[in-house]
Amino acid sequence: MQDGQEVVFYEDGEPIIDGEPGDLKFRIRTAPHDRFRREGNDLHTTVTITLVQALVGFDKSIKHLDDHLVEIGSKGITKPKEVRKFKGEGMPLHFSNKKGDLFVTYEVLFPTSLAEDQKAKIKSILG
Repeated sequence: MQDGQEVVFYEDGEPIIDGEPGDLKFRIRTAPHDRFRREGNDLHTTVTITLVQALVGFDKSIKHLDDHLVEIGSKGITKPKEVRKFKGEGMPLHFSNKKGDLFVTYEVLFPTSLAEDQKAKIKSILG
């Protein structure tokens, strides 16, 4: 269910004096999560990878809200702030077997410094 959606239990509320019971209503409020952000039925998360992983690819999985693993690895180059969509890995739609999507934003962890020999090797390789 989405934030703000209302759930009504008809005739489960307190009865009016000498009358019918009222309805019991709940309004859904979504609590924040430390790794995922919800937008509608889509989920958004950020994953940090190393510079080497960004350049040569990587095998990685993340644990979803229901504890299943989602494979998010790449065989190619991943740019900083790149966003990839994983279809059907978002939140389930209410009263449906469909799901939203998962959007992963990649943060690339750059080294804070390089030794002179490392700089020379990088220049010779990427030159």
